[in-house]
Amino acid sequence: MPFLKFLRRVAACRMLALAACALPLSCLAASFSVSPIRADLKPGVLSETITVTNDSPARLRVLVKLVEWTQDETGKDVYTESADLVYFPRQMDIEPGAKRLVRVGAKAPAQGSERAYRLFIEEVPSPSAGGPTAVSFYFRFGVPVFVTPGGAAAKPEIAQPKLAKGKLSLAVSNPGSQHFRAARVNFTDNAGWSRDVNGWYSLSGTARTYQVDVPPEVCRRTRKFSVTVEGAEDNIKYERSLDVDPAACS
Repeated sequence: MPFLKFLRRVAACRMLALAACALPLSCLAASFSVSPIRADLKPGVLSETITVTNDSPARLRVLVKLVEWTQDETGKDVYTESADLVYFPRQMDIEPGAKRLVRVGAKAPAQGSERAYRLFIEEVPSPSAGGPTAVSFYFRFGVPVFVTPGGAAAKPEIAQPKLAKGKLSLAVSNPGSQHFRAARVNFTDNAGWSRDVNGWYSLSGTARTYQVDVPPEVCRRTRKFSVTVEGAEDNIKYERSLDVDPAACS
């Protein structure tokens, strides 16, 4: 999941845990952090070290698992177990406040297009964690790992927006040899109505569509919509606009 979504989910889980603690239940939630939050393996840098820190007051056990990361024709993430990379350890216990290292490396440099993986670091539930009345939350974080060939480059192509049946959409494709990541996609009528959509990765050779529902009253009064895609890594804003056909509002 995107890192901001991960943080929001952690915060939401902790709020639920605090709410549950108002009840006569025991509440359990480990907390750990990961740094860096992605690994880039490229010619000359074929290995990376990831630090996992136990921020909770209890011993933490985590499993580490590698998956190949691809995307289907709609841009949905697809994960497949993989042994393409070398990584260790596969499991570790971390004392409160302590740090442990996970090393990941490419067996060989990438050829042609970038290869993408996720290294999932997942908390293992304790078998004696609080008994039958416990409310427990367990967390998993997937570190993006990119194996990138020399000379690779993203090639984001931002289509013209479309409006159909009150839904405003924008297709983003990437026929390039390296991933492209949108930080945010903003839809606006330039007159007070605006919607933000969290951006995500478009891996090499893939496409995805971002979409929002436009309130009928906004659609009927609007003559032109504007859409802006903010590149997360190139700091470029890609801007598109659409003249509104009222018939497309319903």
